[in-house]
Amino acid sequence: MSKKSIVIIEGPSGVGKDTIINELIKRYPEKFGKPINATTRAMRENESQNNPYLFLSEEEFFKKRASGDIFEHTMRHGTYRGMQKSSFDSIINSGKIALRDCDVNGLNAIKQVYGDDLVTSVFLTAPKEEIKKRFISRNEPEESMNARLKDYDSYIENAKYFDHIIENMNIDQTIENILKIID
Repeated sequence: MSKKSIVIIEGPSGVGKDTIINELIKRYPEKFGKPINATTRAMRENESQNNPYLFLSEEEFFKKRASGDIFEHTMRHGTYRGMQKSSFDSIINSGKIALRDCDVNGLNAIKQVYGDDLVTSVFLTAPKEEIKKRFISRNEPEESMNARLKDYDSYIENAKYFDHIIENMNIDQTIENILKIID
């Protein structure tokens, strides 16, 4: 079996994808890196170039798309976002594993570029009631919480497209499970 160079983590909103990715990078900075997406949206006050995005004009974005560097993109709220091959390659070439959250379409795009041998995917789950508690504890507005919980079932249906399913009820246990999968 070849060494996995890319680990995709997905799951319903509130399941802890970002928490797990950020914690893995914090605990094992020599082992993991997070590819930076490109976007055409305006930079916000608390952001900078490459934190959390590579901010581009639409013209620059589509030049990168035409060159193949941006290999998958979506439009969200009137702006484009896309995954950059150069960002993945930089992490992989440094000997690290690229950690990324993305949906089934993004996973398929990554597998088209890098092949099944280099990519493994993990779907995180948690009971719907647990996710609701997490939203409440972080003061998620009720309208937003209800919309996200409404999407829960359709997200769970996508678990079948991922290589591994892990219930994320404890950060340390989830990280240990992901490390076992990688090693």
